[in-house]
Amino acid sequence: MISILPVAGLPEIQAGDDLGALVSGVFALAEGDVVVVAQKAVSKSEGRVVSLDDVVASTEAHEIAGGKIDPRETEVILRETTRVVRRREELVISETRHGFVCASAGVDHSNAAGEDLLILLPEDADASAARIRASIRAHADVSVAVLVTDSFGRPFRTGTTDVAIGVAGLA
Repeated sequence: MISILPVAGLPEIQAGDDLGALVSGVFALAEGDVVVVAQKAVSKSEGRVVSLDDVVASTEAHEIAGGKIDPRETEVILRETTRVVRRREELVISETRHGFVCASAGVDHSNAAGEDLLILLPEDADASAARIRASIRAHADVSVAVLVTDSFGRPFRTGTTDVAIGVAGLA
């Protein structure tokens, strides 16, 4: 049987927070459980947040933004991009250094602590999952699998789907 249970009672995640300790502190985990952690929480805890105040937009970023979005945001997207797969006006579909093909290189405003903040993908989501797993083991004395997930849109489809971008403890 599969049960999906949300973890309630977590504080707003800050840089330096130990997600394994936080989850272990508010949820009783059992041996063999699979813990799914949103990429945004992981990125925030790892300090993968950029303030637009610290970004200077390049000429290319200004051209792509076209006056429709903040060119500093486009600059951050370009910095996180290894290859532009497709572009339509200010929308950039890119390949990240991780090999993910997604909108805006995974750069996002949602769930950021302020309007001028952008949240980036973790540097290495597999390593992030492994750290969270080890922390849960240390705090709850159980062995669990950990998935780090992000929501991706799919071309020619309506809506989004969750994608595992990092994993530890699961084949």
